[in-house]
Amino acid sequence: MPLLSPTSTLLCSSAFTTAYLGSIYLLPSTRVSLAQQPAPADPQDVATSVSAAAPDRRDRNHPSVIKARLVAVSLASAASCAALPAVLQHAAPATYPSYRAAIPAAVRLLGLSLPSSFSTSSSTRWADLARLVACPLGLTASLFAGSLYILALDGDLPGQARGRSWASWTAKFGGWKGVRNYILAPLTEELSFRSCVVAASFLGGWSRRKLVFVTPLWFGLAHVHHAWETYLAGGRTRKALIQGVLQSTFQFVYTTLFGWFATFLFLRTGSVVPPFLAHVFCNAMGVPQLAWALKVWPEKRLSLWATYLGGIGTFIYGFWRWTDPVLFGGSVYWP
Repeated sequence: MPLLSPTSTLLCSSAFTTAYLGSIYLLPSTRVSLAQQPAPADPQDVATSVSAAAPDRRDRNHPSVIKARLVAVSLASAASCAALPAVLQHAAPATYPSYRAAIPAAVRLLGLSLPSSFSTSSSTRWADLARLVACPLGLTASLFAGSLYILALDGDLPGQARGRSWASWTAKFGGWKGVRNYILAPLTEELSFRSCVVAASFLGGWSRRKLVFVTPLWFGLAHVHHAWETYLAGGRTRKALIQGVLQSTFQFVYTTLFGWFATFLFLRTGSVVPPFLAHVFCNAMGVPQLAWALKVWPEKRLSLWATYLGGIGTFIYGFWRWTDPVLFGGSVYWP
């Protein structure tokens, strides 16, 4: 019997989503400021022109905005996780008479517990932990085999003679943008939209199919707000509005599709680690560029197609095999 009613399930998921998105716009320090600066009265007045040169113009990539937002979403996702024991206590007071008594169950539902084998021998526990990282991450990487091949053709992999310099790689993955794109944004999003939303929906009695295909809609909708920032950055024009809508529509579709896969990993492994690592990997790889690569290396057409199709075939082969809950010591969501 479900512990949460449909209404309570919807309210919990809405609260987790609202907390995350609301934190981005709650304070002035987390909001973007994209208003165009007025032109100086005298076009020849260089000093005025320089002083009016947009010190207040802050987009989502401005360091101060990134830092403020990372603090905000970290607090929001932590608060959402901390709320789950209270939800359990309220939903099943006989089983969880206190907040403290509900914490162990909440930790398991959030995917924050270590594999069950960590109570057994050292060799078993480390083998399960290694599989928890390697199997789902390898499955994700197989889907990007073609993209990795393109990076190799372009000499863009670390260590290649023609590859990017280490300074270039540091510029991509370092700094506050790197912290956002590859650490805290994936982590906080997975905690809020995977751990918390899936846990609440599971307590609401949702089937696995519904958990996989419906809960990621919250994650997809959470990216629609970028349309507003694109509209502001484009000067509030009709063109900027269309660009923002198209961009957000693509993001909604892409993040929802990824959400299906990430939720499947979460349910099968019972841990937030695999979807987090998959999230980081997908952020680093971006959208596959097969069409571009076919134009740049037409003589590699056969190998490009073979690599992409081979990767997809490997992904299909390992989809169930490499996510078997037995490999990771079991899953509360997939006994």
